[in-house]
Amino acid sequence: MQFELDYPNEVITYVEGTFKRFGPGKTRITSLIFKSSEGRTSPSFGVVYGTKFVLEKKGCAVVGFHGRHDDRDLVSIGAYFSPMPPPTAEKLRAQGGLRGESWDDGVFDSVRKLYVGQGDNGVAFLKVVYGRDTRIVIGEDHGNTTPLEVKEFELEYPSEYITAVDGCYDKVIGSEVEVITMLRFTTNKRTSIPVGFVSTSSFLLYKDGFKIVGFHGKSSNMINQLGVHVLPFTY
Repeated sequence: MQFELDYPNEVITYVEGTFKRFGPGKTRITSLIFKSSEGRTSPSFGVVYGTKFVLEKKGCAVVGFHGRHDDRDLVSIGAYFSPMPPPTAEKLRAQGGLRGESWDDGVFDSVRKLYVGQGDNGVAFLKVVYGRDTRIVIGEDHGNTTPLEVKEFELEYPSEYITAVDGCYDKVIGSEVEVITMLRFTTNKRTSIPVGFVSTSSFLLYKDGFKIVGFHGKSSNMINQLGVHVLPFTY
C-alpha cells in the first residue's frame, strides 16, 4: 500500500499509530495512519493493536521522520515539523455591472467594520476597515462619499468573521448602466440588515469553508460591481 500526496499543494499534518510491547526491550510499531492538510486520511498500514500514539504539532507540517528498526520491524518512530506557510487567498469573481473604475483593497487578516451608503438608485458607497496583524487598516472610499444614508456593520473581532455577501444589481432607470442595488453580509454568527433594495439580478459571494478577508470591484458615483478575497476559516 502507499499514500501519495498532491505535492506541493498537500502535506502531512498528523500521524497516528499503535505500538505493542512483547517483552523487555521488544517494542514494535503495529500500525500507522497519516492525515494530510487536504483532510485526506491514508489506509491503515499494519494492524491497529496495542497502545495508541499521535505525532502532531498545530499549524505545522511533517517534513521528516526518525526512529529505530531491527531486522524485521519498525521499533519506534518520530517526526520533524515545520510551520506551514500561510495559505494563498482566493479572489472570487466580482458580480454586477461592467461600468465604473476598478479597485482592489487587497488581502488582510480580518474584516473589522463596514460602512455601506445608500443612494437613490442603490448602493452608492462602501468603505471597509480591516485588520492586519495587530494593526487597523482603513480602506479607501469607494463610490459617492455623500450618500443619502450610511449604515455601519461592526464585527465582534476576533470571534466573528464574514462568510458570505449577497446582493442584487440592476440598470439605473433611464440608463444602461448597471449598479449594485442591495448588499447584505452574513457572518458565522448573524446576518446584517440589507442596505438598498431588491432588484432583478441577484448574486452570492461565498465559498464553503472560507472567510472573507478583502473586497474588490468597480465604482463610479455608485458601486457598480463587487467581489471578495477569501481565506480558509482555519487561518
